[in-house]
Amino acid sequence: MARTSKKKQETKKLPEKVYSTGIYARLSVDSGERKNESIETQVEIARDFIGRQPDMELYDTYTDIGKTGTNFERDGFERMMRDVRTRKIDCIVVKDLSRFGRNHIETGNYIGKIFPFMGVRFIAVTDNFDSMGISGQNEDMGINLKNLVNEMYARDIAVKVKASRKAKWEQGSYTGGVPPYGYRAEWIGDKKCLFIDEVTADIVRKMFALFLSGKNMKEIAVWLYENKIVRPEQYHKTGQVYCHEEGKLEQWSRATVKMMLKNPVYTGCLVQGRTCGKDYMRRRRHEVDPGDWSVKEHTHEAIVSEDTFFAAAEKFEESSRYCNRDGFLKASPVEEDIFVGILYCGDCGAKMKRVSAVKEFSSKDRVRTYSYKCPNSGRIDSLKCAGKSITLNILTSIVKEVIRQEFTLSGMRPKELVEMNGRETERLKEEWNARLAMLEKKLDGLRQLGSEQYLKYRMGEMDGESFKRAKEENDKNAASIQEESRGIAGKLRRIDSETAGRNHFLRTLMKGSGKGELTAEIVRTLIRRIEVYPEHRVKVVFAFGKSELLAGREGI
Repeated sequence: MARTSKKKQETKKLPEKVYSTGIYARLSVDSGERKNESIETQVEIARDFIGRQPDMELYDTYTDIGKTGTNFERDGFERMMRDVRTRKIDCIVVKDLSRFGRNHIETGNYIGKIFPFMGVRFIAVTDNFDSMGISGQNEDMGINLKNLVNEMYARDIAVKVKASRKAKWEQGSYTGGVPPYGYRAEWIGDKKCLFIDEVTADIVRKMFALFLSGKNMKEIAVWLYENKIVRPEQYHKTGQVYCHEEGKLEQWSRATVKMMLKNPVYTGCLVQGRTCGKDYMRRRRHEVDPGDWSVKEHTHEAIVSEDTFFAAAEKFEESSRYCNRDGFLKASPVEEDIFVGILYCGDCGAKMKRVSAVKEFSSKDRVRTYSYKCPNSGRIDSLKCAGKSITLNILTSIVKEVIRQEFTLSGMRPKELVEMNGRETERLKEEWNARLAMLEKKLDGLRQLGSEQYLKYRMGEMDGESFKRAKEENDKNAASIQEESRGIAGKLRRIDSETAGRNHFLRTLMKGSGKGELTAEIVRTLIRRIEVYPEHRVKVVFAFGKSELLAGREGI
């Protein structure tokens, strides 16, 4: 018998492909979560699995704590998907399918369509599922069944939580977290009640008195700072009402002052359920119709009288009428802010605030002008930032020149830019069409659910009132989905014209004419962040690379 060489015996077969792997773990806030669902346990199970695979290398771990599984708008998940799109990872490992998601339609869409299309391998360890090992229809049905069971569990929990909360509202129980400033919360049996905290309640009364005496929000915030009264969030953390000599005092925001002066809780009235994020298949937090709010009067002791509160409300109403007098907005409508969300103060890092002013000519024509300023420039505490501002016209001209210089220095030709723009357009179309298909599946699911509920009603398994409520709920969810679908359809109709606009802008910019219009859509496509410094110095961070260019107005 021929002998095998020692060299051949020691040679190990290397895997043809090594997957760059990401671990995903999620933990919701449901009290029914088992101990073995902890984030640490999920990650450890996935790490142990990856450690035993010769074709896997861990790239990063992505986690979401306190996030529901019935939608995919989660910070950790979105960060993971960004790494998938940039090809940093091509394999995802989870403990089980329920940790990935509890919406069987969207979960199935990711596993069956999105991940295969993007070349991503998906593994659920304890469910013994590996997308590379799917061999037939039976396995697909098994996965779909597990996803459906996970979704039914989530739906049942959501219904129970919502019913429990409504029952507490009817009892006049406070279901919020941190109690409103001026009150403390205590449990009386199974009911959470609000009681006056005399020290902070006196401060609330003084704020109402100052407002009714003619002080505005900024002047009230200055009074609070001068009297060393700490902000509500700091008070709830430390329990200290006033700042000690060695402590750091921060100024109250005008928005906080206004919100308190408009809150009916100070009259002894509880208004709850104004927003909702727990409806099945409509997980995004949304406003609730005022007719569906839970309003309970005299649930706790009032800090201010109803006369005082309504007098303040009348002042707000008068101010609103003055700011929106007839013909004012029609004659000078507010334009879209093309730099919203990406413009920052270079010194303190705060988002720059847009300020508009209307100039009226002798012809009675009105022209609205815009500028940006650091929101911390008007503060009086330690967070005060050196005053800086820049007009929209100056900022736009600087940004256009920086874009032109960046493309010129990179040696890119207009044709290459247009081709790159076209590829990005097609990618966006695919994403929006995939979202439309997903929404259509949701509608199909709602229709099927409605049919099942109708059969239960006809067979006597569901009473008329329950069927009516279920139908109203289904109709509301369907309307929300249809509204989103119409919005996406509109985006798809506009996408080609927006692409043409971008191409025109890039061509004219590269030719140096400077006549191309800078739009919000172009800004979002090309730029990640803009920082403004004194003397109109601007730093632009581009979205398509690590390039940064510092430009000043004097360089234009």
